[in-house]
Amino acid sequence: MRIAVIGAGPGGLYTASLVKRLLPRYEVDVWEAQAADETFGFGVVFSDGALGGIEAADPVLFSGITSHFARWDRIDVHYRGGTVRNEGYGFSAISRRTLLRLLHERCAALGVRLRFSTRALGPDELAGAYDLVVAADGVNSTTRTRYAGNFGTERGERGARYMWLGTDRPFDALTFAVTETPYGPMQAHAYPYAPGRSTFIVEVNEAVWRAAGFTGHRPEPEDGSSDERSLARVAELFSDVLQGHGLEGNKSRWGRFTVVSNRHWSHRNIALLGDSAHTTHFSIGSGTKLAMEDALALTMALRDHTTVPEALAAYQAEREPAVAAMQRTALTSLEWFEDIDRCVGLDPEVFNAHLLTRSGRLTHRDLPPHDPDRIALIRSRFADADAGRSAVPAAR
Repeated sequence: MRIAVIGAGPGGLYTASLVKRLLPRYEVDVWEAQAADETFGFGVVFSDGALGGIEAADPVLFSGITSHFARWDRIDVHYRGGTVRNEGYGFSAISRRTLLRLLHERCAALGVRLRFSTRALGPDELAGAYDLVVAADGVNSTTRTRYAGNFGTERGERGARYMWLGTDRPFDALTFAVTETPYGPMQAHAYPYAPGRSTFIVEVNEAVWRAAGFTGHRPEPEDGSSDERSLARVAELFSDVLQGHGLEGNKSRWGRFTVVSNRHWSHRNIALLGDSAHTTHFSIGSGTKLAMEDALALTMALRDHTTVPEALAAYQAEREPAVAAMQRTALTSLEWFEDIDRCVGLDPEVFNAHLLTRSGRLTHRDLPPHDPDRIALIRSRFADADAGRSAVPAAR
């Protein structure tokens, strides 16, 4: 079988390497318009539960990835000048650039043909030249757009603005930071991914974004630069969180989060994978992790079925329920952050509990009991709210 993968992000490269490792007689070509060393983003997060599949599927890659991990077991909520610490949560992160380098090396060692700085043929041509085409070309997938009616694509932009940044402040936990500005509250999601390096994602609703004067901070659309004026402004507004450290960009600009879903994950012999198939808000996890889980499921389906149509049907059947559940959870979390101003002003312990339970995956009764007195206080506040004796809004 001949397989073409469009896009050399982690999902596409992991698909290619897994197919060559588990089905070595298959020919796999990866097509990527950008150069091998051209990337964006900073860190990629993995929960402890996500690593088992990688270890079982490719111990060599697993060993390489985990040797570069930054690890933590805490969620910090920076709010109103203080920090509430929550123990008992296991996470790991790695530099996106390092992850891509490891995947490049693994693909080369296994015999995958990597075609960097080479724009792929059109999807019709690829579909005719290969037995299977894997469209791992991201949220703005041209392949998905070409067949949007066949895939049953639904796509919509949310109202909040966000920007993906880096910082040299060495955070030691997954950190949710809220800063109350004269224009309204803004929030940041931060986590370490390498020694002295952290990801810093700032998010703000549209009204606050406009009031803060960000509307004119736009670089030229095609020049590949970061929005340096906004970087400086964000650093100023989050100075108490950054503690004297700076921010850096990598093609960093304000954007709106795009929710993508598809009724059908394949059309003829073309399959969608990762962000081309589905997106989930960064407040609940990593799209890279989901893309790599897609890659494993697709490879297993190819191994276990004799025809491409059977494999693609099995692939969607395996992944769609889990992804749909994750998207529902992510949408609830996204909406909580979009409306964060309704919770700003709460007691720090109660605000912390609302944040931890925002997606519905946990309730205040499920919070780790590492600090019984504090958990008892939180539960009593929620009990007061449930009984109608408090103005605390219900957890969303």
